[in-house]
Amino acid sequence: MRWSVVFAVLTAAVLGGCSGVSGDADANLLAQIAESEAQFRRFVEADADVDWLDESVQSVVGELLRGYAAYANGHRSDSLSVAFLMRRADLLQGKGDAEGAVAQWIDVAEGFPKSASAPEAIFCVGFARESALRDTAGALEAYGELVKAYPQSPWAEQATLAAKWLSFDEEAIIRALDGE
Repeated sequence: MRWSVVFAVLTAAVLGGCSGVSGDADANLLAQIAESEAQFRRFVEADADVDWLDESVQSVVGELLRGYAAYANGHRSDSLSVAFLMRRADLLQGKGDAEGAVAQWIDVAEGFPKSASAPEAIFCVGFARESALRDTAGALEAYGELVKAYPQSPWAEQATLAAKWLSFDEEAIIRALDGE
């Protein structure tokens, strides 16, 4: 579902233009990103469990990673930059590069602290540290930072719940699951 929204936004941006986008090079870059996203969407629609090792998938993902980075580097004040960096982090995580994804989410949170995506990015940092990197202390740190910096965000509520479960000891979790 996310990729269909992405494609619609990109199509609107390419056809209608957006502030901060100028020139043929920018239009070509957005068109290339839209085409790569359409190709990737076809892979996902054909098989939800995408084979990340397949050469054609790696090629399209590589094009997307480079395109997203190129756009964001050239248009730091454009709202599409934040969306592209979040998608870039998702792709990095999908292809198994959790550390790269964490670095990208940190870039979003630090580079765009007033964006609506900043709390989500910090939550994703915590979740990736918790689940993929098995770094409980790092996850708790990210969740704590999220609650402190964005206490009214719905992501802060999720971070509080995640931190609560991370801070339980094994016996406490078993007792909670057994209803004691």
